[in-house]
Amino acid sequence: MLPRLDGSVVLVTGAASAQNLTAAIDSLFKELGSLHAVFANAGILPPPVPLDALNWHEWDHVLSVNLTGATRSSMAVRPRKHRLAYVAAKAGLHAAARALALELAPRRIRVNVIAPGLTDTPMVQRIPGHIERGLPSVPLGELVPAEEVAAMAVFLFSDAARHVTGAVFNIDGGRTAG
Repeated sequence: MLPRLDGSVVLVTGAASAQNLTAAIDSLFKELGSLHAVFANAGILPPPVPLDALNWHEWDHVLSVNLTGATRSSMAVRPRKHRLAYVAAKAGLHAAARALALELAPRRIRVNVIAPGLTDTPMVQRIPGHIERGLPSVPLGELVPAEEVAAMAVFLFSDAARHVTGAVFNIDGGRTAG
């Protein structure tokens, strides 16, 4: 656990394992007593493959990280070919968040999804040609700064968003608008 100057705590764990996630949440509860906000963020983006070349081990791994690990993406809203596992994980995450929003609302727990598009992150920067292939589909023509995604998360955690639940927020430079 990494304490921050603003009083928040950051905990990094392996997102592909439900056991790791459970242990991390238990650790946070033991250390802090209660949680007021959780920002679950993890993701992998393997190279594109057509359906007939799909590797089922990779499928399981992508779902484990991207669905169980709870990352968000605009590809759930506007899928791309040859990204079946990734798109399925993202769409599943959106549906799971809406179901959780309904189930947890009586306890005043809000669940929302932030769906960033092509975001300036180390993962995106490491994939050769990914930015060049993706930018033509972004009407604003530039990468989403990670700080804008973080700012949306901070807003959603705040009391100013206390009636926001079950929503998906696309931060994608207009990619899902068309």
